[in-house]
Order: sequence, then structure tokens, then C-alpha cells
Amino acid sequence: MKKLKILQITIVALFIIFIFFFFRAVDYTKEYTVDEVKISESYDKENKSYYFTLEYQDVVLDYLYESSYKHNRTLIEKVDIIEDENNFCLIPSGSIIEWIPLCVEEGKNTYYKNVNENLLSQIPEEFLKEEKELDEEYEDITIYNRDYTYLLWNYDGFYFINEKDTKKIKLFDQERYNINLVGYTKDYLIIPDYEANYTFNKFYRISLSNGDVKTSDLDRDIYFDSYFPGFEKNKLYIIDNKEEIMYEWNAKNGDLEKIKAKMLNKGTWENVGIKTLINQNKKFTPKTNYEYTLEDGNLSLNYVDKDITTNIDEEVTSIVRIKDANIFYLKTDTLYVFNPLEGKKRLLNYFEWNFNYENMIYVN
Repeated sequence: MKKLKILQITIVALFIIFIFFFFRAVDYTKEYTVDEVKISESYDKENKSYYFTLEYQDVVLDYLYESSYKHNRTLIEKVDIIEDENNFCLIPSGSIIEWIPLCVEEGKNTYYKNVNENLLSQIPEEFLKEEKELDEEYEDITIYNRDYTYLLWNYDGFYFINEKDTKKIKLFDQERYNINLVGYTKDYLIIPDYEANYTFNKFYRISLSNGDVKTSDLDRDIYFDSYFPGFEKNKLYIIDNKEEIMYEWNAKNGDLEKIKAKMLNKGTWENVGIKTLINQNKKFTPKTNYEYTLEDGNLSLNYVDKDITTNIDEEVTSIVRIKDANIFYLKTDTLYVFNPLEGKKRLLNYFEWNFNYENMIYVN
């Protein structure tokens, strides 16, 4: 009887070990060919993402998909190929990953919704569905989409727009044309008291969820010659260039603490000299799989540490914010958002942005 119990325990233990090793995430790379397309498939357990390269006609396209680990391999089961002269799209398919067409036009990797009409007409309708836009007006702003929270500077405060609410937030008695010291935390937008001169000792904390404003008094003066290198959760970090001091400010309780200079690099804190921060205007580096670049009006995407570039949009005025896979950007007087799975969406239009847009648009 005792031997039988030991045997049962051993079998259960071996089964648990088997399950653990079978389902645990592992890095791997596998190469194979499907429908004349050479494929490299890999998983990065640290970044929790699958990365694919697909080679066709000596051109290499790539695709990254963020996902928990699956024990399956050979995730591309089929590749449909559509062509128009020298332009083409590869449309991978498989049961595990959510796919999009990968396209080449005029010799450049291009986001599939931007290809020419002949090629676009061959892409299956399931990839081309567009959400219905809103068409609302508020204070000369046209609202196409309320999926996000918008705080738009109106020279004495903000217009606040989100899914549930539209309102005006007045902060100052005198108009301010440009506010260059505004920062995000996880839940708030932070702006100093711009009615002060040279230094300030008060923050306005605006909730990103409902637009509520709370004033927070500081226990010391900070020069306007400062910048915000970034945030972690609801802690905002401040570099006072004139005093050569770094502060950590807790947006939840208002505590301000002088700290040793450091930078948050892809989720890891690194010590750095305060003069390096001041001289280089260094900013926190987010932990992300996406790298967006704007050059001469051309917006492009690279997956981090990969050298294949995909064209996203043209005639772009400026990048407003990058958050996770989303990039919010301005084209003349229209605000857009893009991410690889959903493509590009119009969000807002405001004629004022033809003349003044820097430090005017905040979105979450």
C-alpha cells in the first residue's frame, strides 16, 4: 500500500513537471516556407511578443504581435498574395495570431490601408472595415471620435473632451499663448501655476478621467527653467535646471522630494549625473516594442531593435504623444491616432492648429 502511494505521488509530481515545462514561455526561432514565402518566426518571452519576417521577391516585410506564449509552432498556415505590377501584399493567416496584410508599394514597406486603389480593391473587406465617425461640434472643434480623453489648451485653461463629457476648465485670469511645462502621470495632467513669475510653488492636477482640478501647494519654489523627464505611475519627475536639482512629486498626496538624479530606462532605474540630464535634456525611455519616427513629414514605424521600416503616413505636422502601440499625431489641423492592428483614425479637427499647435494638445 505504501509503495502504491509513493508511485501515485511520483506520477502526479512528474505530470506537474511535464505541464510546467510544456507550457512555460521559451524563446525560439523557427524558419519555414509557406506558399513560396520564406518565413522566420520567433518568440521573445521578455517582451511577450511574436516577431515574423516574410520574404517574397527578395523583399522582407515584418510583423510583431504582442501575446502571451502559445506552445504552438508554425503559426502562419497560409499566405495569400495579391499583386499590382511591382506592388504586392502578403496576407498571412493562422488560427492563433491576429494578422493584417503586409504590403510593398514603390519598393517601400507601406501600411496596407495606404496602398493604391488597384491593390486596395483586392484586399479582403474584413481588413478594410472602418468605424463610423462622429460629427459633433464644440467650441469650433469638430469631434470625430470620443474613445480617448483630450485636454486642449485654449490660452487660459483647457477644453476637456472624453467619452462622457465636454467642458471648459479655466485655470488663469490672463491668457498664456504657450505653456511648455506640462506633464503626464498615469491618472493626471500636471501644469504649474503660470500666473507666477520665474518660479512657481503650486501645481494644478487635472484628472484624466473626469477633468476635475485640484490645486497642490509645494513646500519650495521651482524655477520655470525646468523640464519633466517623465513619470512612473502617479509620480512626476522634475529637473530644475537653474538649481541643478531633481525632484520626485507624488500627484496623489502632493509630496515633493529632492532625489538623486536618475533615469527610467525601459522599466529600469539608472543613476545619471544631474548635469548630464540638464545638458542633454534626457527623457525617460518607455518599455515598448514600437518605435515611431517623424522625418520630413513622413511618419514611419520600426519594431524596437529591428531594422525594417514601414511607412505609416505623409505630410505629418508633429507627433503629439506615443502611448504603448498608439501614436497620436497632427496633420495640419486634424488630430489622428494610429496603431498597427486598427490603422489610422481621425479624432479631432480644430482650425486654430493651423497657426498654433505646440504644447496645445494632450491626449490619453
